[in-house]
Order: sequence, then structure tokens, then C-alpha cells
Amino acid sequence: MIFRRPTRAAAAAFALAAGIAVTAPALAQEAAPSTPPAAQTQSFDDQKLQAFTVAFLAVSEVKEQYTQRFQQAPSDNEKQQIQTEATAKMEEAVETTEGISVDEYNQIIQTAQTDEALAQKLNGMIGEAAKSQD
Repeated sequence: MIFRRPTRAAAAAFALAAGIAVTAPALAQEAAPSTPPAAQTQSFDDQKLQAFTVAFLAVSEVKEQYTQRFQQAPSDNEKQQIQTEATAKMEEAVETTEGISVDEYNQIIQTAQTDEALAQKLNGMIGEAAKSQD
């Protein structure tokens, strides 16, 4: 499975660069935005962004593990159960990452969707982190 990580990292980086938060909807399904959209143009320090990068890769790995199961589920009920389980695992991946909370993770994802400079910075950080994991 040598190709697995670079592909995942490339897909994760592309999703972030394209402004598509693959994991944010799953993590924030029931959470209302904690800050109004205008206030989300805040900056995040490098330590927080590094923690985000670690969490993002962990969440991407969980998503990868559950995507095939979800697609192959024979019923909507099973799909819902798989989605619920995946969401819990994604939240756990973020919560067990030192230096970031689920709320902070979601804030960064939401901000990166409208802040191209932040999205590019995260894209680079995610790419570098993925390379170092190989």
C-alpha cells in the first residue's frame, strides 16, 4: 500500500485547495457556527495550524476507512449507521490530537474555504506532513 498515503494526501490537499471541506460537514452536523462569518477572517498561529494538519490527516484516514463501507451499504439505514460511526471516529481523531479542539478544527476549515492564503498555507503544510509520514 505504498500509494495509499500520497493519494490520500493529494486528495486531501486538493479538497482543501478547492474549498471543499470534506470532513467539516461530518464534524459540524449539529453544531451551529460559533462566530459570525465576518469574524471568521481571523488568523491562526503556526502551532494551531500544525495541530490542524495532524488532525486533518487523521480525519482523512478515518474517512478513507469508512468511504467504501458507506458506498457498499445495502440500505439507507446502514449508511446512516456507518456515517454516525465515522463521524464519531473523526471527532475522536481530532480530540486526540494535541493542541486543537473540534470547534477550532471546524473554524479553521470554514475560514480556509473563504481565505485563499490560509487554504494555500494549509495545503502546503498538509503536503509536507503527508510526505514525512511516508
